[in-house]
Amino acid sequence: MSSIIPVVFPSFASRTGSGLARCGVWVLGLLLASVSLSAQEVGLSVVTAGTGLLVRAEAPPTTVRLVWEAASGLAPEEWTVVSVDTDATGRAAWIHELGSLGDSGFFRVRAYDTPGFNARVDRVIRAVRVDRPEAILLEAAGMFGSMVMELPEDAPVRVVLRVSGGTVVATQTDPFGDPQIDFRAMPWMGSSDLPWPVTETLEEAVSLMRRAGFGPDYRSVTLRRPVYPGMTEPYFIFGMAGNGFVFVGTVTGKVSLQN
Repeated sequence: MSSIIPVVFPSFASRTGSGLARCGVWVLGLLLASVSLSAQEVGLSVVTAGTGLLVRAEAPPTTVRLVWEAASGLAPEEWTVVSVDTDATGRAAWIHELGSLGDSGFFRVRAYDTPGFNARVDRVIRAVRVDRPEAILLEAAGMFGSMVMELPEDAPVRVVLRVSGGTVVATQTDPFGDPQIDFRAMPWMGSSDLPWPVTETLEEAVSLMRRAGFGPDYRSVTLRRPVYPGMTEPYFIFGMAGNGFVFVGTVTGKVSLQN
């Protein structure tokens, strides 16, 4: 389970010529205190590779997920996820090409010692397919009961799959553990088959939602494609305050509000 101290903020950096400088962590920490991102602190530096420049992130050796974000300003809604890197065994050093972070003036790195939503769903699907190789993903959801800024690391993940003769509902409560697998001899209605893996992570979907002016927090998240006219791709569907839902397409990246 996670040993992250929630009051520690991510590291921030800005470009200065061909080098990189740590920004005022104290000031930025105060500005972004309301975000409450449960990430560990990361040290950032630039290393040369031939004629190019690489950003090196030094994280605790238990880090299994690193989220790279870029922005033109420091407002919370301006941050865009550039990449989500994972390593199931954990490591301390992570490398990215400086150019791959785009032309934004600022970027930050968030390190986690637990896998993200997509990696957890993948583990559950693999576990189910050991005995039911025909299993097809129908939907996956994070299970939590309050408004959040990001999926809580201890939140259970529920995955629903179509199998021969019915449906499997698999729930993973430990981010590193095997799921509880329940078979139900009945179809699961309302969701179309999903390709797996999808081409977008939950972290990317959250940043797209915020850049479109929604959030920043949400009360639920489900990956599914509803059986409904006009639903043409898998969506991350966020329940917002009130009764609205924000749909983020995993193929097109299109963001829309459905009441």
